[in-house]
Amino acid sequence: MRNRLILVAGLMVAFAPKAWAQDPPTLPQPTDPVEVGRSAISGKPYGAVDFGGRFSSVTGDEARYQRYRDLRPGLYANSAVFGRRTDDWVLEAQAWNIGYRDQKYQVDFRSVGRLSAMFLWDQIPMYISADTRTLFTETNAGVFRLDDQMQQQIQAGTKTLRDFEDQAVRFDMRTLRKIGQADVLFNANQNTNLVFKVKNTYRKGEIPFGGTFGFNNAVELPAPIDTRITDLQTSLEWANNQGLFRVGWDGSSFNNNVQSLVWDNPLRYGPDIAGAPSQGRMTSWAGNSLNYIHGTGAISFPGRGRLTGYVAVGEGSNDIDLLPFTINTAIAPIALSRSTAQAKQQSKIAQVTMAMRPTNQFSLNAKYRFSDVDVQTPSFLRPGGSVAYDSSFGASAEASEYHSVKRSTFDVDGAFQFMPYTSLKVGYSALESDYTHRIWESSTENVFRVSVDTTGNQYVMLRGLYENRKRQGDGFEADALAEAGELPSMRHYDVADRDRQRFTLIASATPAGIFGVNATIGVGRDEYPEGNNGLQTYDTNQYSVGFSIAPDNRYTLAGDYGWERYNSLQRSRNSTTAADQLNPLRDWTTDYTGKVDFVDFTLDIDHAIEKTVIRLSTDWNRSNDTYLYGLVAGSPLAAPVQLPPVKNELLRNEIDVTYEIARNLRFGVSYWYDDYNVEDFALGPDTLTGIALPPVQPGQPIVATNALLLGYLYRPYTAHTGFVRLTYGW
Repeated sequence: MRNRLILVAGLMVAFAPKAWAQDPPTLPQPTDPVEVGRSAISGKPYGAVDFGGRFSSVTGDEARYQRYRDLRPGLYANSAVFGRRTDDWVLEAQAWNIGYRDQKYQVDFRSVGRLSAMFLWDQIPMYISADTRTLFTETNAGVFRLDDQMQQQIQAGTKTLRDFEDQAVRFDMRTLRKIGQADVLFNANQNTNLVFKVKNTYRKGEIPFGGTFGFNNAVELPAPIDTRITDLQTSLEWANNQGLFRVGWDGSSFNNNVQSLVWDNPLRYGPDIAGAPSQGRMTSWAGNSLNYIHGTGAISFPGRGRLTGYVAVGEGSNDIDLLPFTINTAIAPIALSRSTAQAKQQSKIAQVTMAMRPTNQFSLNAKYRFSDVDVQTPSFLRPGGSVAYDSSFGASAEASEYHSVKRSTFDVDGAFQFMPYTSLKVGYSALESDYTHRIWESSTENVFRVSVDTTGNQYVMLRGLYENRKRQGDGFEADALAEAGELPSMRHYDVADRDRQRFTLIASATPAGIFGVNATIGVGRDEYPEGNNGLQTYDTNQYSVGFSIAPDNRYTLAGDYGWERYNSLQRSRNSTTAADQLNPLRDWTTDYTGKVDFVDFTLDIDHAIEKTVIRLSTDWNRSNDTYLYGLVAGSPLAAPVQLPPVKNELLRNEIDVTYEIARNLRFGVSYWYDDYNVEDFALGPDTLTGIALPPVQPGQPIVATNALLLGYLYRPYTAHTGFVRLTYGW
């Protein structure tokens, strides 16, 4: 790694002496055909296309290298543009990575004073794994079956899951998201606009999914994804120099073509018995819809002020058919209290914002926001009991509970300019929340902040912010913890009492026209004073320093180095009986430390060599996460076995050279180098040695825990990608 960084630094130095020894040239006016066409009103067509060949070589985890992109080798056409601009209308079409999984197309049209429209087609791939394997066969959408003979032999004890690993079928696990979008704005007259937006997102593929029968018989499935989201937004807007009024209706629907998952039990063929079903079943993501109407109004007032109000009322619903409690035929059917979900929630949102600047030295901003998410789904009663993991029947079960929440926020800031380019801002916020079916009935958070900003100065920019937040709950319900089987000293970190302090500093300086430096500091601490179990503290520390050098318009060199540290302390209790729950000596702690370091450099050389543009860049990131487990003094628990740290390291180097053959024709070559290393005890090859666990080999004891996995691992990779291209413009 060090040699690679030295190589990049050497290339920088090699170009620098010759460049700095020359006098800055007089650069010609831009001649790029697309930029000329966009700025001129000539009515002549303009455009450009970047096409050529791509070459890739990946050793290791190809899926992680191409996670959200498609860099397969072959011919490609990228950054294609076609447009035309007249006095009355503008049309421009663009395309990226044509024909590949991550292709994208966009068309923009504007009729001056009449119509603006944008049409988009975007594909987003997610390449999860290139080496996943499974023994399951998907006979129908969401239905996974195993070979009957394999199940019978495992049930009889003559074979184990390991004996069938070589029969697993390898497949690429991936999804593809296709997005179609149209945004249209009609200008009814000078002050009135009608806006119509529609977006359709279709996603298909498969993802890892846990279909377990309990901790001693875990199953992973390639769960099918076949979903569609349709979003529609409409609004009518009237505005002039004094104010604005807008009213609209928005709607969204989610449809899932795979309503449930069914899978065979790898350890039992049948018949079903209580505690050991031959198959399992689970519902998939439920289809639902959301509709709401909204209105916005704004008016200007003296003192260079503006008052803006927003209100919205909406409703979400889901009424899909409910699945029976279990697919296990050995357990007597349990009557459902209703046949459909009847899920429903109503939401109300209101916000008022006031901003004013009565003098150049003083400004005031205030905001009040209220939101109410009221879940109106009727409680689901279970008087006949319930079933866990399609295996065990429970004679009693509590009725379901749903969380509703009301929140209000008042926020005010005043800024005073006490010297040239520098202002002092003081602010206060009050946040109040009311909960339904949480361990607190309500909570209040008070926030005080002060900041100093220096802007507009050509030599120095500075922003410093200190923030102090204190959240306190009211109406603690210890019974809610007891009903959930949690410790009475447990607190949920998202609603628990919390003290938070944060300090942030951002600074940059340009002491000379060709040189600049920058630095950032972020320090914070969260403390949870009332909870003896759960999250106790959380610390964050971020620092970075950087520089930029631009001796003239031909050269720009920039670099940054940063490091981040994260620490948290959690306290848990090992307990299996009521007496254990009350014994603090059975507490154990998790002390987490996360470290991140990063370095990046870029060097741009623009026409220092005739007709040539060169860009060099390198990025290096490294993270190290450790989990230290500890016991309290006098603990009766066995000393914990410490886990190894989780490590990630990525080095990325890029070189791009472009040569101008003619005014409208350029030749370019690029090279990307990626090197990624990972060590993760949870999904590493040392832990997951196959798709069937336990790894029963001759002489090894058979343990109770079994798992049939997909073989999805965290693995390193080294990748080389090259481009040879021509860019033609007209």
